[in-house]
Amino acid sequence: MTAAPTPSPSGTRPRVVVTTSWDDGHRLDPRLAALLDKHRIAGTFYIAPRNREFAPADRLPAAGIRELAERYEIGGHTLTHQRLPQLPDPVARDEIRDGKDALEDAVGGPVTSFCYPRGEYTAAHVRFAHEAGFTLARTVRRSSLLPGPALETVTTVNAYAHRVDGPLALRLAGRRPWTAARLYLEWDQLALRWFALCLRHGGVFHLWGHSWEVDARRDWLRLERVLGHIAGRPDVSYVPNRDLVEAGA
Repeated sequence: MTAAPTPSPSGTRPRVVVTTSWDDGHRLDPRLAALLDKHRIAGTFYIAPRNREFAPADRLPAAGIRELAERYEIGGHTLTHQRLPQLPDPVARDEIRDGKDALEDAVGGPVTSFCYPRGEYTAAHVRFAHEAGFTLARTVRRSSLLPGPALETVTTVNAYAHRVDGPLALRLAGRRPWTAARLYLEWDQLALRWFALCLRHGGVFHLWGHSWEVDARRDWLRLERVLGHIAGRPDVSYVPNRDLVEAGA
């Protein structure tokens, strides 16, 4: 495990915050949003309006972005989803700012959260995000119940089974091999274990992923299982990513 909150004083309930975020701006994002609607869970959709990794027909169109914005926070993800460290600084700056401008034109309002494509960035890109007017920027670092710095926010679990998570799974399983194997192979079980820790110790449970990846791996049932489990808790706050600044980022 990495960062965890300081235990709450005896007799007090730890504050628990749940947030979710979904990257890239794929045409399947509305299907994912429908699951969030069903379970009344807040989310932020980070969208690259001209994502060059998708065929144009697979990008979420402006009408779809506007529809999502009626219920969910829309966040910046650059204009074309290029790897920022591979770009000259002036081009990277324009990618960040132009993506924000395009989204604000689409939704008719401010866009204040940002996600670094593929989680790749340098100190210069943090500065560019700040200069563009973003107040929160999300990375892809995982395994934390603390949100981290506002412009380098970290997450808890990804809706994807990472093959580097063996040691983490073993620790979370209390060194029990069969339990560890399940946490390692099934990301939904890993998510449920992290949520249990969050309920016990407090903090921010941040689930993130990609609608297209959930679909490609036929993981919709896994996702719904997790959303159904974490939803509707009376002592849990469900917030979009922008509110993590107030939650201690």
